[in-house]
Amino acid sequence: MAVQVLTLKTGDRIITELKEVFDSDDEQTRKGVCLLMEEPYVLHLNGSTPQYLTEELGAEYQVKFSKWNPFSVDIHYKIPYDVVMTVNDPEPGLQNAYENKIRQKRELENDSNSPE
Repeated sequence: MAVQVLTLKTGDRIITELKEVFDSDDEQTRKGVCLLMEEPYVLHLNGSTPQYLTEELGAEYQVKFSKWNPFSVDIHYKIPYDVVMTVNDPEPGLQNAYENKIRQKRELENDSNSPE
């Protein structure tokens, strides 16, 4: 799959690189087991203006990214299908912001891991 926005049954809206995990490699008989989120971030609308006023005024949304599971160093999470309510394509600007965030994060990790 690709970058997707998930709405979980908990109400969390997650942006992530989404993939599907299968029980075998045989495309004829394989069945999906679960979803795999890579680098998931929770989306929060930022600002004091209510959503309906933002839409009415045609203003841009201010979105804040928070690591989905800040208590873990993992970047891959398998989740069962039944915790997901919806899967959608992100707005292009949101997808670009997410991809930039991931790129910056990886650059920082590479800089801190490189010997000086």
